[in-house]
Amino acid sequence: MQAPAKDTDRYFEEIEKGETYRVDDSRTITETDIINFAGISSDFHPLHMSKSAAEASDFEGRIAHGNLVFAIAEAVVADMNPKSFSYGYDTLRFVEPVLIGDTISVSREIVETEVYNDTLGRVSYEYEVENDDGETVLVCTHITLVERRESGEE
Repeated sequence: MQAPAKDTDRYFEEIEKGETYRVDDSRTITETDIINFAGISSDFHPLHMSKSAAEASDFEGRIAHGNLVFAIAEAVVADMNPKSFSYGYDTLRFVEPVLIGDTISVSREIVETEVYNDTLGRVSYEYEVENDDGETVLVCTHITLVERRESGEE
């Protein structure tokens, strides 16, 4: 079942397990992205910064930082529901490398909903990022806490 929109404004009780949202061809990763991320993160690993080191490795060229791909994917697909906030991430995996020039597509699916406490519900989203060849390059579970309706508002 398709989510009503990328960004929603809903209480926990309005969110359903199985909802999906996908953005195809959402972002092409550039050399500038990698250089800027290296400067911000201070991660100047040769696989990101050196063409010769990357070509001598098992990769076909310079690769993007996994956390860069994760940050872009999160921005593309996260539900910016004002009634929710991030509780954290589980099972973040960089499954395959992302090369300069790769265009990513990002999807999310609600895989779990449960009452967290009297005022909040817990919603888990599974994110999957694919490159332009349809290969999965990143997966993770994003956990959010969402306001529950006050009694009498249902």
